[in-house]
Order: sequence, then C-alpha cells, then structure tokens
Amino acid sequence: MRGALLALLVRMSRPDVSADVAAIDRLEAVKMALKVLRRTTRLRTALVARVTDYSWTACAVLDEGGFGFAPGDELELSTTF
Repeated sequence: MRGALLALLVRMSRPDVSADVAAIDRLEAVKMALKVLRRTTRLRTALVARVTDYSWTACAVLDEGGFGFAPGDELELSTTF
C-alpha cells in the first residue's frame, strides 16, 4: 500500500510535459538524428527521452523494432536499466 501511495504522490507532483513532447516530436532535425542513429548502430529503435529521477518520457521515437513506443509514453525509472 505504501508503494502505491508513493507512486501516486510522485505522479501528482510531476509537471505536465505534453507541450515539451509535442515540440520535440515536431523537429525534423530530431527525426533525422534518430534515423542516422538507428542506421549507424543498426538498432531498430531509437528515441529521445526526458529523464527525471523517477521516470523517462519518450519525446521523439523511431520504433521500427515493434516495441510499441510512442511520443509521450512514460516508464518508471526503476523498470529500466
């Protein structure tokens, strides 16, 4: 119960990043950089994320690996490596 309450409080204290996500996702230079990064590394997915102490939020995504990432998606930092 304490963990769920803490997670709720953390979410409530986070700022709305939707405007930032939309602004970054619209930049053609970011889209081109993701394409270059993906081709150079031969990875199928590349993204730009906004990272905090608690989570990361995808801002721009090139997901040809089929992971289902989209701009605005958020992951708890504890679930990433």
